[in-house]
Amino acid sequence: MSLVGKRIRALCVAAVFAAGCVAGAAPASGDVWAGCEGWQVDTVVQGLEKLENLEPDGHDGFYLAGIDSTLYHVDSSGQVHTVLTHQGNGFGGLQLDGSTLYFADFTDGGTFSKLDTTTGRSVVLAASGGNGLLRLPGGDLLTTWVGTEGGPSKGLTRYWHDTGVVQPNWASVPRSEGLALSPDHRTVYTDDLFTGQIYRVPLEAPDRWTVAGRLPGLAPGPDDLTMTASGDIFVAAHLEGTIYRFDSNTGASCVVASGLSSGWTGPSSVRVGPDGKGWALYVTGFDGTLRRLRPPVGVDLAPAPKA
Repeated sequence: MSLVGKRIRALCVAAVFAAGCVAGAAPASGDVWAGCEGWQVDTVVQGLEKLENLEPDGHDGFYLAGIDSTLYHVDSSGQVHTVLTHQGNGFGGLQLDGSTLYFADFTDGGTFSKLDTTTGRSVVLAASGGNGLLRLPGGDLLTTWVGTEGGPSKGLTRYWHDTGVVQPNWASVPRSEGLALSPDHRTVYTDDLFTGQIYRVPLEAPDRWTVAGRLPGLAPGPDDLTMTASGDIFVAAHLEGTIYRFDSNTGASCVVASGLSSGWTGPSSVRVGPDGKGWALYVTGFDGTLRRLRPPVGVDLAPAPKA
């Protein structure tokens, strides 16, 4: 079964799982606060393969990860270029540090790799990569392996860059998908594809992870998340075709955009990126589209500082 086929099957299972199990969980808050309404949605590019992840390039463009075979670059004018292709194996999470683009892919069970964006040369760092990707303070990498990619869930896997050691289940959170770093660089947030829960993982004590809250609805299917400097988390809910705003302190949540190609073609990743002199949310989807979500006046979308 292909990776996409496994994802579809897993999302179907997620809906059934949520119907039977989520009712026993602590209810999520549906509180709404200022800035949840009035977002504007437009299309940046479309017609690409199924998109799994994105990363701003620092020059008003983006790198886009195709889940089937292709790593794209979209420049500031909206022109699309192919950066890398993997025959039969696509790309997952992306993280840019200067001119180095780190990426997770699904080759031979997954790898951690890096690309020199000035020369186009890519190097495999280690096997046992995964889906989401996050660069930590100091240069280590975290990835997720939900279980939909093949084999059991591995929680959060850490790549120790100084030794090259890969540590599966560094934090044993279940069915983890996306990854985001808190503004103070002390906590990692991740989401549960099946239950809609948002997990909080302290970097200094990854075994003491806790539930920060849960998205409302039967089976939103959270696929990825990003964090702002003010502490807000924005979550791409794949099944619902929805982007949520989530308060990491209270667990309150609200919908800022819906109808973004729901079901199997729904949103897969969300990031804060530049929009003129301000900021916007950018969202990839399995429908091959990159969308821009412009916030209403007064919403501070400045991104959390990178590691």
